[in-house]
Amino acid sequence: MQNLNLLQDALKNNGQALAYQFLDGMNWKQHTYSDIKHSLDNTIAYLLTNGFENKKVLSCASTTLENFLTLNCLEALNCSINYDSDINNLNKNFDILVMDEIDESNKINTNEYFSVISLNSPIKKEIENKNLITFKTINKFGMMSKKKIDESKISELMGTDLNNISNSDKIKLEKIISEISETEFVNIFYQNSVKFGNSICSGLLKGKKKFINFKNWMEFITNINETIPTYLFIDRDNLEKTYDFCIQKKINLKFFLGGKVKKIICHNLVDLNLNEDLNAIGIELVNI
Repeated sequence: MQNLNLLQDALKNNGQALAYQFLDGMNWKQHTYSDIKHSLDNTIAYLLTNGFENKKVLSCASTTLENFLTLNCLEALNCSINYDSDINNLNKNFDILVMDEIDESNKINTNEYFSVISLNSPIKKEIENKNLITFKTINKFGMMSKKKIDESKISELMGTDLNNISNSDKIKLEKIISEISETEFVNIFYQNSVKFGNSICSGLLKGKKKFINFKNWMEFITNINETIPTYLFIDRDNLEKTYDFCIQKKINLKFFLGGKVKKIICHNLVDLNLNEDLNAIGIELVNI
C-alpha cells in the first residue's frame, strides 16, 4: 500500500536533514525534508480548496520533486493521472495539464483547460495566461488554505491508496535504493516513464537519500559533471542519447558523468548492448 501518510511520516522523521538539491537559474539551492513536508501540506490544501477533485489529468512534465508532489496530491483527490512526454499529442479531453514550463513554443491555449499547472514558470506568466498557475503560487496560497480545511478531511485524503508501479518493479527499485549511502547524491533524469521516475523520488525520500532532478537535456549535459553522482536514474531514451552524444564528441562517458558513477538504473531498456559497453568503463547497468 502506498499513500501520502507514509511519505509525510518519513518527511517528518527526517526533519532538517538535506533531502534535495535543485537549480534555480544559475545557482544550486537545497530543500530539507521539513521543507518538502511543508510543500506537500500546502499543495494538497490548495488543490482541495480550489476544486481540483475528480479531474482528468495529463502530465507532460519531467520527473521532478514538484511534479511528484503535484501528481500524488491530485491522485489523492481522486484525479485520474495520464502521462505523455510528447506535447504535440495534447487534446482537449483533459481537465488539467501539468507541464514543466509554458512559453511561446508550447502554443498552449490555457482557456481550454480547467487549469494548467506550470511547475517551473515564473509567477508573472499567470498574468499572461488565464487558468495558468505555477507551483510557487500553489505553495504560497496553499499555506493560507490550510486554515480553512477540516483536519479530518486532510487525514482522509492522506490515507488514499495511490496507484503505484508493479510490485516486481517496486521490489527491484527498493533493493537499489537500499544500497545507496546517505552521504551520496543520486541524480534523476526521467522525461519518459515519468510514473516510474516519480516512484524513484518516493523511494529516495522514504529511504532518506539525497537527490537531484534534471528537467531537460540542456540542463543535464551542462551540469551533470559537477554534481558527481554515484547512482544515475535515467530513462532509456536519454541514456541512449547520452551514449551517442559522448561518442560524437569523443568524450569518455564515465568522465562526462562526473567520474564516480557506479550504477545507471533504467526502466524497460531496449538496447541491451549498452550493458557490455558500460561494463567496460566500470559502470553497472541495471534494467528494471
